[in-house]
Amino acid sequence: MIWVLLILLAQADVARDAMRMGRYEEAAKLYVALAKQYPQDFMIRYNAGLAYYSAKKYAAALAEMKTFLKSQPASAQGNLIAGAAMLKLGQACPSLPYFERAKTLESLPEYLEQRAEAEAACGHHAEAARWFELMTQKQPKNSRGWYGLGLARNAEGNEAAAKAAFERLTLLGPSPELRRLERDVARGLWKAGRFAEARDALLRVKGLGLNEAALEYELGDCHEKLDGPEPALPFYRAAVRLDPKLLSAQAALGRALVTLKLPIEAIPHLEIAAMANIDKSLWLALANAYRAVGRNQDARVALQKAR
Repeated sequence: MIWVLLILLAQADVARDAMRMGRYEEAAKLYVALAKQYPQDFMIRYNAGLAYYSAKKYAAALAEMKTFLKSQPASAQGNLIAGAAMLKLGQACPSLPYFERAKTLESLPEYLEQRAEAEAACGHHAEAARWFELMTQKQPKNSRGWYGLGLARNAEGNEAAAKAAFERLTLLGPSPELRRLERDVARGLWKAGRFAEARDALLRVKGLGLNEAALEYELGDCHEKLDGPEPALPFYRAAVRLDPKLLSAQAALGRALVTLKLPIEAIPHLEIAAMANIDKSLWLALANAYRAVGRNQDARVALQKAR
């Protein structure tokens, strides 16, 4: 019996060392192997779940933690990790009972953030605002808290409180959340048709290092609306390069190229967008491009589809 215990301790030490060294997936596999040898030791399952979570293997973490919770259903830490794993897996509403069972940990910043995120993702705006507010009280310099609070207050219809939260966010200086806020504002201006303001706002966001196909497409659209298709081309091309599946960018690039008398380059983009049937008028643009390069039969077929 002593030898068995010594072997267990030695194997557990190896797993713990792997965790300390940041080799989380290796540690998780070691703990899982130990759990098979010593199924009566429920803490091994907890350690396996924690290691998998640290390795960002959230499905595996959740499976291990659920096994652990069968024997220790009241474990606050176990419920917190299970809820956090579910949230990462997009299961926000089912995660809430786990967070509720972990409520004794609500003084911890990580609990507040995970609970707030779960409530927000589940559409519980008032609850999300309450938890984000607690988070900002606990960590007044946490940009994620102010950003989440602003979104939650805005979703509640409390524009004044939302504005106050966003203003606090801007005072903290550069952060991923501030960039997201500026991105949201820029997109709102673009959707509202305020293209000059939107272009300036989008360029500011791009200057912060955001490399996003939709951003490039929106910039191209602003340039085209304000100055015509030629200055829009670099942005449309960048959007298509970043995400060939962004059909709005494919369509815009194809149309701009046809307008600029570049039908050969336009055809592949128009074909992709037209065949997705997002807009019947794309077939007409494609027909014009085909006709310009002498593909008259293809032009007739495209024109029929346009009609």
